[in-house]
Amino acid sequence: MHRKWVHPMFLLLAFLSILPGIAMAAQTPQVPLAPTAIPKFVDPLPDLEAIVAGTGPIELQMTEFKTNVLPANTVPGYAGTWVWGYLQPGQTSRSSYLGPVIVATRGTPTEMKYVNNLGSAATTNVLAYKYSTDQTLHWADPLNNEANMCNHMVMYPAFNEVPCAQNYDGPIPAVVHLHGGEVPPQLDGGPDAWFTSDGSKKGHAFYSRDGALATNYNIYRYPNSQEGAPIWFHDHALGATRLNVYAGLAGGYLLTDPPNDPANLPPLVPLVIQDRMFDTNGQLFFPADTAANLLWTPNPEHPYWVPEFVGDTIVVNGKAWPYKNVEQKRYTFLFLNGSNARTYEMFLIDPAGVVVPPRVWVIGTDGGYLDAPVLVKKLVIMPGERYQAIIDFAKPFVVT
Repeated sequence: MHRKWVHPMFLLLAFLSILPGIAMAAQTPQVPLAPTAIPKFVDPLPDLEAIVAGTGPIELQMTEFKTNVLPANTVPGYAGTWVWGYLQPGQTSRSSYLGPVIVATRGTPTEMKYVNNLGSAATTNVLAYKYSTDQTLHWADPLNNEANMCNHMVMYPAFNEVPCAQNYDGPIPAVVHLHGGEVPPQLDGGPDAWFTSDGSKKGHAFYSRDGALATNYNIYRYPNSQEGAPIWFHDHALGATRLNVYAGLAGGYLLTDPPNDPANLPPLVPLVIQDRMFDTNGQLFFPADTAANLLWTPNPEHPYWVPEFVGDTIVVNGKAWPYKNVEQKRYTFLFLNGSNARTYEMFLIDPAGVVVPPRVWVIGTDGGYLDAPVLVKKLVIMPGERYQAIIDFAKPFVVT
């Protein structure tokens, strides 16, 4: 008697085909773009949009749009990268997906209305999200797929996570966290405070100042009672923060304290530093999407989850490898590490090795201004950390 050998993938696909509503959706694989194909120092550093907070409310809408993250002609026919960002009402796009920077004043509360207009994972053009959501994690799970799908697999215990081990295609959950803000817990934007773009689902910690429930927005009123400091805001949805921030949901929140802040500081230049990867169409690429074939996943328990991401392209203020022309004067730089996992060791160099670059004086950290400036040769900054530093380009470089 002859037995025909059957590859286990065919058994798996056949089994999935008899389960209603959970057949694997076809995906068009992304091909990673070689980092050497992205030219460096071609585009100027973008400025980040600033909003000066007053006594009135500020509305920001989480929106999907296209912007030119890569230099023109990096890939044939490049017409922009699909991203997510916090836009003001009436805006449909922005030169940088990052921002805006909210400039608030200590002692004057800021009321923020955050609207989720991101649509669904089934229709999004941000493939880094579409192909990398992992429903086998403990996550926001708006459709409750873990209970409805994963817990009913008994026929093949070896594949007991297969039904939920597919990319999510429901409404996109999101919530804004004020990173470094001293706020009451209901305003913190915790992982379980998420809400969806269609307003039908929300986490158990959802809060809105107006008491609304079935809405696609929430309203927070930040007290701004802490010391002046460079804080920031970003998405914080349970089990999807890595993807939502990767897609672009991050902005700045500069809390000023005029009576106590240093006077006459040089012009401020915010630098939000991130690492990214792109595909051959110029779209954001997250390596988890290579795990679409379940038999060759790097993590069989969580097929689309990458515990630490380190990209091959540095993006500053939403632009890949930009440059900035400086004048012969002092500048205040606000450094923010917005990467998922990468730590940076930053210092100035002369590529020709002829002169000694200007010195760096750190004047502030996450918690606010220092009592006195500190001269550093190198600045090590980990994810989420912030530094304020003065660099003087007025003095001529010292020849070695």
